Amino acid sequence: MTQPSTVVIAGFGPGLGEALQRRFQQGGHEVVGVARRGDPRWATDLRIPAATQDLFRRLDQEMPPLAGVIHNAMFFLREPFMSTRPEALEAVWQSMVMTAFNTSQAAIPRLKAQGGGALIFSGASGSLRAGPGFAAFSSAKFALRGLAQALAREHGEDGIHVAHVVIDGLIRSDKTRQRFGERPASDLIDPEALAEHYWHLFHQPASAWSHETDIRPTSLSMARHPGASS
Repeated sequence: MTQPSTVVIAGFGPGLGEALQRRFQQGGHEVVGVARRGDPRWATDLRIPAATQDLFRRLDQEMPPLAGVIHNAMFFLREPFMSTRPEALEAVWQSMVMTAFNTSQAAIPRLKAQGGGALIFSGASGSLRAGPGFAAFSSAKFALRGLAQALAREHGEDGIHVAHVVIDGLIRSDKTRQRFGERPASDLIDPEALAEHYWHLFHQPASAWSHETDIRPTSLSMARHPGASS
């Protein structure tokens, strides 16, 4: 890299967020992690359009030009459909869809003006299939995937690489351990390895962009590909 540039991680937190921060800093980018409760300098409620626009105006003033955004916001909710309150559904959608909408509307004009950049969205197993108890979560993840597809088709000609990563499995982290208990290493996605995947996706040449990729741990890869050697 000849010029410094900024990568925004929207929905920043431990685990993948921190691994992404380390990888992109190692690669020479300035990294701004944004969450409602995080670094006080950049703490922003990305559910609010005006607050999101204000954040990007401050980035214009205080940071190098924007290289792109990684949207990594997550609101995990699993409960029976008939027990899901409308307020809970709205909270899930606000967290994972509205934040992506607001962030993209703020980032795209800046990326377009400078000739391009990257928008990467973190999906999940629930982006592709929905099971019992996942009406709120999967409906939001389906919507996020649709948003990414629309942006890719609308803004690819502006030099903006839009990609959606289906994280089909659990990422190793303290939060995963607390929520799901101890799991063997083969059941978990290593966050550093996942961050490396995002790095390569972020820097793909325009002649060979990937729009959607899927990542899963060893145990799921083996289970879903019976021909794989044991």
